[in-house]
This record gives sequence, structure tokens and C-alpha cells, in this order.
Amino acid sequence: MGVPLAASRRCAGDDRRVPNGEPEFESRAADRLIFFSDAVVAIAITLLAIDLPVPTGNTTSEFWFSVRHNDGRYAAFLISFLVIAAAWRHHHHVFRYLQVIDSRLLTLNLAWLLMIILNPFATKLLTTRGHETMGVHALRWGFYALLQLLASAVVLAMVHHMISHHLQAPGTPPLNMTESDWQSYGLMLGFGLSIPVFFFINYAWLLWGLVPLLVGRVHRLRRRNHHPPEAT
Repeated sequence: MGVPLAASRRCAGDDRRVPNGEPEFESRAADRLIFFSDAVVAIAITLLAIDLPVPTGNTTSEFWFSVRHNDGRYAAFLISFLVIAAAWRHHHHVFRYLQVIDSRLLTLNLAWLLMIILNPFATKLLTTRGHETMGVHALRWGFYALLQLLASAVVLAMVHHMISHHLQAPGTPPLNMTESDWQSYGLMLGFGLSIPVFFFINYAWLLWGLVPLLVGRVHRLRRRNHHPPEAT
């Protein structure tokens, strides 16, 4: 692993001549980073289902009562599944043309993976039952929101780093920084706003979906105003 990592640490903007075979090592290191990231995401998204309660009951009514009794845990699983799936999809879009990695990108990607693997733990926090105060409720749900905010911020940092250091393969379509920025900003704003709101409202999690949709709508309107369709 030493040779590929050493080769991958070369800055893409360096003017020094590239030794023969180095691009192959760099491409191999990038592939390993992507495969490793995909494996970690797959494990994290699978761990979500391990602790799902199995409905019990000898009659239909008892069975559905058991389901309703644990509906919060099923809902938390679905939310976290969608969150991790959306995060992986964004990561896949950002990394699909990656050819060269450096130490900064490697560090940022590991930070992103840390946020991903903490999702099963954060999901358990959401399903903890008990007679809690509003403050404890806000801390549990706020931690989950903070985790997603940090994950979106790291993706945004990776996008800007990959563009500024030209880490994509030559001839591939450039990353659309504007689209990635607006997507990350929408998620960061939605999760970020919900953290203080949780201290006052139990349903602040609605902001997780409503704010990104609103930000996306604003972005589409701005783009339409700046680039009106041509008259036919």
C-alpha cells in the first residue's frame, strides 16, 4: 500500500515530470478509496436493520399492536436508510471520475465515513424511549442532525478540493460545483436549523426535508431567471 499512497500524494498541479507507471498507481489508489468507501457505507446501512424489533403476537390484532408499538423504530430506520442512501448517491456522483487522490482528499473522505458509520448509533438515540425532558429530546435529535450537517459539509469540502486540485481524469465532464453547492447548502441549512428548534418543538425534523426542497426550488428559479429558455 506504500507505493500507491506515495504516488497518490503528488499534487495534481505539480509541474514535475510524472514517472512512467505513476498514473496507473494513482488510478489504483483512487479505485481502492472508492471501493473502501462503498464497503463502509454498505456495512453502515446494513447495521441499521440488525436491531429492528420483530413483531410478535398470536393473533392478528396482537401482531399489529406490536407493529404500532415499535412504529417509531421502523420510522427511524427508514429515515436513516434514506439519509445514508442519499449521502452515498452524492458521494458516488462526486467520485465517479476521480483519478488522483492526495492526503487532503483522503482525510476528508475518512471524516465523511466517520459520519456515515455513526448513523446506526445516532439512529438508536432517536428510538430511545422514556420520560425525558425537552432538553434531552433536543440533544438526541440534535446530535443526529449535527451528524448529517457535518457529512454534507465534508462533501462540499471534497468537491471544492477536487475541482481546485484537478483530481478528476482528463477529458471527463467537470463537477458542477453550483449544483453540488446548492444540494449541500440545502441539507446543511435544514439539519442546522432543526438543532435549536428541537429545544422548542418535537417535530423540528420536518425541516430536514422541507428546507432542502425549498432551497432546491429557489436554486431552480434563480437558474431559470438567469438563463431563460430561448424563444422558438
